[in-house]
Amino acid sequence: MEGGGFMITAAVLLAVALAGSVHGHPTRYPDVDVSMWHQRMQNGEGMPPFQSYHIHVLFISNQNDSINEAMAFRKQFMEHFKLTDDHPCNGTRHQGRLCMYTYDDESGTDDSPFVTSQWGMFLPVEHFAAYVPWTMQNRGNNIVFVHPNSGMEKEDHTHWAFWQGAIWPLRPSTLCTYCGN
Repeated sequence: MEGGGFMITAAVLLAVALAGSVHGHPTRYPDVDVSMWHQRMQNGEGMPPFQSYHIHVLFISNQNDSINEAMAFRKQFMEHFKLTDDHPCNGTRHQGRLCMYTYDDESGTDDSPFVTSQWGMFLPVEHFAAYVPWTMQNRGNNIVFVHPNSGMEKEDHTHWAFWQGAIWPLRPSTLCTYCGN
């Protein structure tokens, strides 16, 4: 890539990293003994069960086309699955139900693994087979990040997650290894 193209790409990535909402919604499971599971994994004795999933749709908060496409997809998703904003997800504990997190577009905080704006939803395990394939087939140009919630945030977001579309950088330093204990 020529020098000018590299500089433009670097400037765009920096703007994305600094501009968007970075409020992630890790789900905490205080009853999961994360240190025990970490030890079992190191000893090759098994993996923790996935308690739930999150679906996140990432977009560039200062780019109208990106915002509009992500919000249109959110609306389509909610209409298709008959969800409303009347009962959003509440906090970082297990929700026990399918729900949408309240969209938050505050900028400049570094307490989330996401470097840009995103909207998300909580997905109980039993809904995975219906919701994730629908998202794959209907996302358009949206970037979708799906991760499990086992209580082991770093592994959930870095090793056991998958992307639909382009892969964006994450901030794994915002995720805890031994959450909930």
